[in-house]
This record gives sequence, structure tokens and C-alpha cells, in this order.
Amino acid sequence: MKLLDIGLLSASLLLTCFTGIAQKDEQPLRLQHIPSDGVPYAQIFDSRVKDASVYQKRGNKFFFIWGATKPDPIEGVTISKYFPSYRNPERQFDIEWYKKNHPDWIIYKEDKVTPAYGYIYDYGGLVPLDVSNPEVREFYLKEFMLPAVKQGYKVVAMDNVDLGNWPGAAGKYDKGKWVQLYTGKKNDKAFQENMIGWMRYLSENLNPLGVQVAANIKANSAPNDVVLRMMHSVNIWLDENGFTHTGKNITGSNWQRQFDYLKEIALIKGYISINQVEGAVEQADPAQIEWVIANFLLTRGPQSLLAITPFIDKKAIYQEFHYRPEMNVNIGSPVDKAVRQKAAWTRKFTKGMVVVNPSATETVSINLPKGKWKTIGGQIKQKTIQVAPASGFVLTRL
Repeated sequence: MKLLDIGLLSASLLLTCFTGIAQKDEQPLRLQHIPSDGVPYAQIFDSRVKDASVYQKRGNKFFFIWGATKPDPIEGVTISKYFPSYRNPERQFDIEWYKKNHPDWIIYKEDKVTPAYGYIYDYGGLVPLDVSNPEVREFYLKEFMLPAVKQGYKVVAMDNVDLGNWPGAAGKYDKGKWVQLYTGKKNDKAFQENMIGWMRYLSENLNPLGVQVAANIKANSAPNDVVLRMMHSVNIWLDENGFTHTGKNITGSNWQRQFDYLKEIALIKGYISINQVEGAVEQADPAQIEWVIANFLLTRGPQSLLAITPFIDKKAIYQEFHYRPEMNVNIGSPVDKAVRQKAAWTRKFTKGMVVVNPSATETVSINLPKGKWKTIGGQIKQKTIQVAPASGFVLTRL
């Protein structure tokens, strides 16, 4: 413990120094280099990307890495350090270490015996911590995050920031006595408030250092007002559902929920839209790729980024770099907000427009402005366009 206390003291001094430096720069925190036109992309993990030059080779570039393996700077790309929500991120601090040093920090399930891991890996689980405890928050920040900041990471990537109590967390032991914190059920208001408070704590302490907090938040994990409060507590919303999830296009009320959140969030926050297309990205259905890009452009804000990943054998595949010609489309910058036309939505850009039909059943005929329009697939459209259910078009003005 003595060595650890020294480490915390050093981290405390480091925090003070960082804060003093950061206060000289009062510019609002933003992801760097993101253009107003085209489609800016994000890479989701990078352990299988051997050549970082791929990010900046094409017309539409990659500007952010969620969970970068190295702190090495990449020109034009913001890197983030991965952290697993409320679980201990370093395996050397295992369950036995916490039982010996901080037994009152461990969160258990309703049986009062099983740690509320959430996920179990081949090496076991990452220790679930009571992030409502101020001491835990300070320890997590100083022991794990500030060293990453010192290495050069500009964003902390907080994964699985769900407002639903999916790990089944129930309580902890304090001096051997059981303390009930949560119901153990998925919909738990105390759990929601503590998670929001945890993210707010990180933002309040890291933003003055010039470091942003990105959170993987499930949009359907709690009532809408609670989810929005969580989104507003961080700088960047990572949306793992996007508008295509597990290979299927999102439609109907689920689509509308995503759209409604983005009307409020995308204009003022960073946003990363992960879309898991069916099969390998390079061989995926062109119509699904156009749907993904059309939805992104329909809702994008100045700090929005798109990620297109494969969904193969019932599993999302991250870590790899994927690119195909359609991803290089550029219809300029948005000139207005999305507008509803019948069951579909449209948005105008300086060099084109997008059309999205989120209905799962209804085909929609949309009147086009005068002139000729070309789809990503090269089709020429005039006067009207038929938009099938769960489909979209990115149209370039000719």
C-alpha cells in the first residue's frame, strides 16, 4: 500500500500541474480536424491495423480511434484510451488484491457472493467497483486515467456505460456488514443516478486538462430523459447501435428514438455512430452501405463521425480497418436540418441531398428538386424517387 499511496500522491501533484496548464487554454473541447463536408470516419479499436497511414490516405478520412492500443500521435487523428465503465481496468488489480486492500469497494450480485462482473473473459472478470464512492472515483482517476493523460491520450473511452443494471449489481460489504445499494434489477434509479454522477465526475475533472470523456451509451437502457442526462454529462456519445445493428437496419420506433436523440445531441456534442453491416464490409450489400451513410448524413453534426464494421457469425468485428469506394462520397456540407416528407426524411447539402425511409413496410415516393441526381450506385434520378422500406439514398447533384 505504501507504493500505491506514493503513486496517488504523485498523481495528485500531476493533476494540479495539468490543471494549471489547462486553465491557460479556455478553448472549448472539440475533436480536431473534422471537416464540415464529406463523411468523416472513426476507427473502433486498432489492434489489427498495422499501418496507421491508411487513416489519411483517401478523400474521406478517419479522425478518431476508439480504444487506441498506443499513445503514439497520428497526424490528423485523435486517439482515446479504453476504460471499462465501472470495472477495474487493470488485471493486476484482481479480486484478491481488492479483497485484501479495499474489500468495501467491490460490488456483488444479489446472492452477496458473486462479484457483479458483467462480462467473464478467459482470464476471469474485471473487478466491479462502487463508483458512487468518492474514494473509488479518485483512485480510478489518479491510478488509471492520469497516467494515460500524461502519455498523450486526449479522450478517455468509457465502454458499457449502460443505465440498465445489466451486471445485476446489488451491494457491497463495509467492515464485513452487507450494504444494499441497488435492487439488482435492470431498471434501478439509484444505479442510474450513480452512473450519471460517475460520468459527470470524470468530465469535471478531465475537461480542465483538455481531455474529453466519450461514453458508449445504449439509447434504450433507460427512460429517454435519463438517457439524455447521461449524454449531456459527457463530451462524446458513442452509439454502438447506430442505424444498422447486428446486420439489420433499424426502423420504426427504434429509428425514431435514435433520430430524436440526435436532434438534440449531434449539434452540441461529439457523436460516433457504429453501424454493424451484414457480412464483411467490402462485400456488404451496396444498398445497406448507402442506407448507413444516408442516415449518418441526415443526422450528422459538426462533431459527428461514422464507423462501419462487419457483423459475421453473430459477432461484431472491431479492431480491423475497412474501406470501400462508396465511403468516399462527398455531397458537401449540410445547408439545413432534416425535413420530413410523408414517411421519409430528406436533408439538403451544398452538392446534393439525402433521403431516408425508416418505415419497415411502406414504400415512399419523394419529389426531387429540379435537375439530375446520381445515387452512390451511379443511378440517375429525376423528378421523383421511389424509396423502399428501410432504405436510403445519397444523391449528388449533376
